[in-house]
Amino acid sequence: MFDFVFLDQSGWFWLVAVLAVTSMGVSKGGFGSGMNVASTPMLALLIGPVLAAAIMLPLLIAMDVLGIRAYWRRWHLPTVRSLILPMLAGVIVGIVLFAVVDPNWLRILLALVAYYVLVDRWGLLRALGLSAKRARQETPAPGGWVSWIFGPLLGITSTIAHAGGAAGSAYLLRFNFDKTTFQATTILTFTIVNLMKFPFYLAIGQFPLSTLTLSAVLLPVAAAAMLLGVYLHRIVPDRPYFILMETALFITASKLMWDGVTGLIG
Repeated sequence: MFDFVFLDQSGWFWLVAVLAVTSMGVSKGGFGSGMNVASTPMLALLIGPVLAAAIMLPLLIAMDVLGIRAYWRRWHLPTVRSLILPMLAGVIVGIVLFAVVDPNWLRILLALVAYYVLVDRWGLLRALGLSAKRARQETPAPGGWVSWIFGPLLGITSTIAHAGGAAGSAYLLRFNFDKTTFQATTILTFTIVNLMKFPFYLAIGQFPLSTLTLSAVLLPVAAAAMLLGVYLHRIVPDRPYFILMETALFITASKLMWDGVTGLIG
C-alpha cells in the first residue's frame, strides 16, 4: 500500500508527513503551540532533522498567515513586544548552534524550565513557601528578565527543530489571558519568530527547489488542519482549554526530557 514513490519520496513518507502537518496545523490553529513538539521529529525519523525542518518552515509561515487572519487584533501586543529582541537573539544563537551543539542539552534545559512553570502554576511552589505569587490569580507584567529566559529558548529551539512551543506556552501561561487572547498572542509570536528564521534558513541553503516542492504538495493539508484547529478553538470552553494546555506542556516537557536524556546516553 505504501510502496509507491512520489517526488522521490515513499508512501510511508507521505503518510507520516500528512500526520505531522495535520498535528502541527491543529495545534497552531486552536491550541497554542505546545502540542506540536512531535511534528518535526516525527518527520525527521524518515528524512533527517535538517530536511524535516526545511520542509516545515514554509508550511508554518502559511499557517501563520491563516492564523493572523483568524485572530486579528485579539493578541496582547505588549507581551509579544517583550519577546521580539530575546527571540531574535535566540534565532541567531540557534543558527550558530545548528550543527555544533548537541541539541539534547537544550531539550533537557527546556524541559526543566517547563516543569518549573507548571509546578508554580499549580501552586506547588507557593505551598512549599518558594513562591509569593499565585499564578492563576496574579498577572505579572510582560518583559523583564523572564522574557530573556523564555525568549532565547523559544528562538533557539524553534530554529533548530520548530519546537519553540514549550517555551512559548511556558511564558504565556504566566499571564491570565482568556483562551482567545492566549491563542492570538501565540500566533503572532510564532509568526514573528518564523519570519525571523526564514532569511537565515535561506542563507544557509535550506530551500532547494526539491524541498519547496515537497512543502507545496503538503500546503493544502496544512491549511485544512489550521482551519480545523481554529474551529475547535471556538467550541472548546476556557477551563478545559487551559487544562489541555497545561497537559500538553507537561507531555511536551516529558518528551523533551526523555529525548534529551536518551539521546545523551544512547
